[in-house]
Amino acid sequence: MATLSDVAKLAGVSTATVSKVLSNTPYFTEETRLKVEHAIKELNYSPNLPARALASGRTEIIAVVFPYIYDPLFTDPFVLHMLQGIEAVCHERGYNLLLSTPRLTAEGPDDLYLRLLRSHYLDGMIALDNVPLASVSEPAHARDIPCITIGYHATHHYVRTDDHGGGMQAMQHILDLGHRQIGIISVSDTLNIALNHRLAGMRAAAEASGLNYDAIPTAHGDFSVDSGMAEAAALLAKHPDLTALICLNDRMAMGAIQSVRSLGKRVPEDISVIGFDDIPAAATFAPPLTTIFNQAPTSGQVAAQLLFDLIDGKPVESVVLPTQLVSRASTAPVSRES
Repeated sequence: MATLSDVAKLAGVSTATVSKVLSNTPYFTEETRLKVEHAIKELNYSPNLPARALASGRTEIIAVVFPYIYDPLFTDPFVLHMLQGIEAVCHERGYNLLLSTPRLTAEGPDDLYLRLLRSHYLDGMIALDNVPLASVSEPAHARDIPCITIGYHATHHYVRTDDHGGGMQAMQHILDLGHRQIGIISVSDTLNIALNHRLAGMRAAAEASGLNYDAIPTAHGDFSVDSGMAEAAALLAKHPDLTALICLNDRMAMGAIQSVRSLGKRVPEDISVIGFDDIPAAATFAPPLTTIFNQAPTSGQVAAQLLFDLIDGKPVESVVLPTQLVSRASTAPVSRES
């Protein structure tokens, strides 16, 4: 089995230089890196990760923690986009990702997750910590594991979207188009802090325009296309005069559009529909979906960059990312016939 010394000898460099290349540090030339990589490939060398970690004090592994709250966790485009952003930065730094999905109880995360934190296996972690049921980042902070939260956290470093501002933008867009008969498709999970902020933003925009927010008909889905279809049908059955639907994510908005069409109505001529997140399918949906861009890929990238700054002992500041209205073809001015 090839050793570090064998790689160094074949590449014509020192063992320290090989270690630097393996650690992806910047203190060597491109020519040196190529020589070392060629030697590694030639010798089929595999580094001894525990030994490297013992020598360097780093495992070059970070955990991405998504509490297991919603069944469609890994089919949610928002989550996948965040992972994409995190992975890009980790790959650039030569780090591996470990995905952890702890189950939460009122007392805290499950013991499997706590054992991971006690294992000294992680250089740091990024936690999607958007529910108050139990914090997944608190146990990490208690063990001095560098941690960045994607979401709302009162006392620790975080990256989050301005969900309140996004909610205001969604409601204001519909109001600016002249709509006053509005329905909302929310979710039943009131524990999701980000969604509560979106709703609070909608309330603020509605009340600023003189609209009674509490009188707005509201249905509750589960983030899925099917629930958007079902809840839109239920809303329109009870309130056939609605001219606009605001959905808290894009998939429910897509389901709502399908439901509107099944009732013989047109989008946006009869009913406008707006979503939230700007997932890739939003731009190619028929009609292209008006939505709120929430910077999911950017939040993953920024969180990873902040985490590596923490690992390197640099000072960091929490980041709030602005949202942006993406106006497409699923919303239009209220019809004069409405």
